[in-house]
Amino acid sequence: MSGYGGQPPGWNDPYGQPQNPYGQGGAGQSGWDPYGQYGQPPGGSYGYGPPGVHGPPASQGSAIGALIANIIVTLFCCGVFGIAGIVTSAMAMSKVHTDPNSARKLITWSWVIFGVSLVVGLIIMVVYVAVLYEAGSSNSDI
Repeated sequence: MSGYGGQPPGWNDPYGQPQNPYGQGGAGQSGWDPYGQYGQPPGGSYGYGPPGVHGPPASQGSAIGALIANIIVTLFCCGVFGIAGIVTSAMAMSKVHTDPNSARKLITWSWVIFGVSLVVGLIIMVVYVAVLYEAGSSNSDI
């Protein structure tokens, strides 16, 4: 092959269409594949992923775990903070597929709230037991 235009050596049209449907010659009429040997990638992107999605999606399992943990700490430790943890983990579950970045932040906050409510509940239980012990020992002295 000599000159510009025409079919490149070794070119096979994968679709069986004529190489130059508009006649011979002319700019942009060479039959050259601008996307290379394998065609354009699916979705028109070049390996960068869909627009607006950064990083791996948030895990719905973590949101479910945070929800269950906050429900348990609310029931057994009487944690007022647990209610906020239940709300944030439920919000995270609803946003896992639509807004993964926000869901990841909400999951983190719900686990933090779980930890705080667990610690506060344990402190309240220790204080309660200590007060009962003191009240019991002071009654036995009389």
